[in-house]
Amino acid sequence: MGAWDETIFGNDTSLDIKEEFFERYNQGEDANTIKNDLTSDLYDDDMYDVLFALAHCLWEVGQLDDEFLLEIKEIILNKEDLELAQELGADSEFLEQRSENLEKFLEKISVKKENLKKRIAPLVPVKSKYRNGAVMVFQYEDGMYGALIAVDGAFFDKETYYAYLQTDIKMTTKPTMKDVRTARILDPSFHSAEYNSFRDSKYYYSFVNCISGYLKSTATKKFEKYNDSVFEIIGYLSDWGDCCSGTYNTFDYYRQKTSDEFKRIVTKELTKRFNENPNVSTEMIINEINQEFILSNTVQEIE
Repeated sequence: MGAWDETIFGNDTSLDIKEEFFERYNQGEDANTIKNDLTSDLYDDDMYDVLFALAHCLWEVGQLDDEFLLEIKEIILNKEDLELAQELGADSEFLEQRSENLEKFLEKISVKKENLKKRIAPLVPVKSKYRNGAVMVFQYEDGMYGALIAVDGAFFDKETYYAYLQTDIKMTTKPTMKDVRTARILDPSFHSAEYNSFRDSKYYYSFVNCISGYLKSTATKKFEKYNDSVFEIIGYLSDWGDCCSGTYNTFDYYRQKTSDEFKRIVTKELTKRFNENPNVSTEMIINEINQEFILSNTVQEIE
């Protein structure tokens, strides 16, 4: 079930259902068509998480009919979800809190929602100079230069996802692409069988020192404006793409601030991160890693 708390959306399955429902709903699909599709192949362990998530989504858009509401009501009153959770090893504290949450959930969806959730226009992809593989130089608090590599980015008109890998470069003069290619990633978990023993070491994943985040509301324009106050792009590597599977910290893009404020935040964070473990980095230099990405991208294009 992948549950981490007792709430209706406190598990992977419910969140996945909610995400897929609204993604399809925003693209114009009928709400009940989506519901019927997502309930056509239910698994016992996930069944109630799927049904509760769909009931909530349908309630949000004003499409929760009496028949489905009655089905949800009977599941909750008969404690079917609680019995399954107990079979899967839930303790008494979890079951008690889950029971309270289900009662509140049923009470909520039993009353028609007044302000219905409207369809949102699909996101429009936009181009960004900070695309995957962008090499960005900056200055640490002491004035020395460092470099980041952009990875795992997705840029849209209203939302932006991004992540950066920090290199072990720290030098008195502005680094060149040649300097970057002979440097290493400042992250012991990147391309590491020790940290990622459950994956083949050919896969690149960063779990420790990856700076990442998420923006809304004209995100890409805002994101680029802030980045331009700190970073200078000196070139591009291959598309390093989806090689981030976890994050250690984020830059504070979220609230309004001046460019100077943002620069101070970023410089302080990167300096702290470098000083924490400056001698721990990847065995392979960046050029060797980049060559593997080029090969991987070529194979994908052929396939």
